[in-house]
Formats: sequence, C-alpha cells, structure tokens
Amino acid sequence: MFEYFSEIANDVIESNGLWGIFIIATLESFIFPVPTAIIITAGTALNLDPFSVVIFATIGSVIGAVIGYFLGMKGGRPALIWLFDEKKINKVDRLFEKYGVYAIGIAAFTPLPFKIFTISAGVARMNIVAFILVSIPCRFLQFLLFALFGNWLSGFL
Repeated sequence: MFEYFSEIANDVIESNGLWGIFIIATLESFIFPVPTAIIITAGTALNLDPFSVVIFATIGSVIGAVIGYFLGMKGGRPALIWLFDEKKINKVDRLFEKYGVYAIGIAAFTPLPFKIFTISAGVARMNIVAFILVSIPCRFLQFLLFALFGNWLSGFL
C-alpha cells in the first residue's frame, strides 16, 4: 500500500511540481500515509528549488493540520479511533498531557505521524492559535532539513 501511495505522490510531483508538493503536504497532515519529508527529498533531488519546496510544503502542511484539527473537533474521539490504532492514540494522549502544545511541535519536527496529533489537537480543543504558531516553524525546519538533504543528493544523480 505504501508503494502505491509513493507512486501516486511521485506522479503528482512530476506533473504538478511545487503545487504537487503543496497538495501532498496538505493531505499528509490529516490523512495521507506518505510522509511529506520523503516527497520533499525527492522533489529537491529532482532539482526543484529547495526554498520554494519548503515554503509550499509548510503552507500546505499547516493548512492540512488545521483541517485535521477541525476534523478532530467535529468528529471527536470516535473519528480518531476509526482512523488510527488506539495504542497510538493513547501515546499521543500521554504526550499531550506531558507537553501540552509542545507535543504538536515535537510531532511537527520529528518523524512522528503528525496527522494523529493534528486530529487529536482538535479532539482536545487545543488553542488553535497556539497550535498554528507551533506548527509553522517546526514543519518549516523539518522540511528545510529534508530539502537540503534532497538538494545534496541531486549532486549524485
């Protein structure tokens, strides 16, 4: 299944460039199973401008995160359980209890599945402004690292 979505993601990037990355980043923040970081690395390795890739991906990711937030707010815990494994949800709950809004920053910057955190933030009715203000720099930094890595890889292709 992962390979199927990877192929779709690569096709979207090849046919749509930066807008493809924007679409993938938006969807990945609340439902799409392919991590945006992989797409960013591939896009910059294929000689897309790293800074543009990071900007498009960050904006898309934060928009997707807000969509996930509102899905969680409207669908509640049953929607979260329907979408994700309950063990993962319990781990996210513990991170929220321990770190509050900073759990969003941790998920936004690391390879943790950001989509679970975005929907959980809505379920928990986290302050939306704090949610967005933490998501922006953390997603930007994660994407910047992967864009620079992809740019470095382009020298070997």
